[in-house]
Amino acid sequence: MSSIRKNTYEDPTTLRDFRGSVVSVECIACDRNTELDRKTLVKQYGASFTFQQLRRRLSLGCPRLISEDGVDRCQTRFPCLTENGLSFSKEDTP
Repeated sequence: MSSIRKNTYEDPTTLRDFRGSVVSVECIACDRNTELDRKTLVKQYGASFTFQQLRRRLSLGCPRLISEDGVDRCQTRFPCLTENGLSFSKEDTP
């Protein structure tokens, strides 16, 4: 019998996993705070859209996203995830 390795990549949290009605977004470096309607995001991107993809989409054009040395210094985050016991990856959830 062959052994099957478990996927070693973290399972990202999707819009489907988040049950709140409002997705809060903030970036400390850019001093940005906004709230987005979850239903609108699901209609626009689909329920399987991950928060990692959403972060990247919202941060397009930010010079901190990809700096000259290739390091992602963007500080965009979703406080609503931690408030609801979620994180970027499902494996980090308690």
